[in-house]
Amino acid sequence: MDLKFILIWAVFLAVFLSGVIFSKKLNRQIKEEGIETDGVISRVYDAGQPDEIDIHVCARYMTEDGEEVEGILTNAPENLVPGQHVRVKYHPKYKENARLIKVLSDQIL
Repeated sequence: MDLKFILIWAVFLAVFLSGVIFSKKLNRQIKEEGIETDGVISRVYDAGQPDEIDIHVCARYMTEDGEEVEGILTNAPENLVPGQHVRVKYHPKYKENARLIKVLSDQIL
């Protein structure tokens, strides 16, 4: 095999693994050190390419220092709709990264 080809794949693999490791570390930190709060689903959108579906669910919530943020919920089901009340746990440093704890109400604002 060509050395250039091997180097390109090695760099690609290193970047991919770095992203996976960071994501796992972030989720573990949210689980262990995250701060719980109530929020409201603000957006549900498809971030995929024209030939794929990649649903993202966002919620608005107040941080413990009083800042309102819109964060991406990393584990939310696709059937949530804007206006639903939810309980989330966000990362204390990366406040826009959160996990859904539970849906509090099916009522929409």
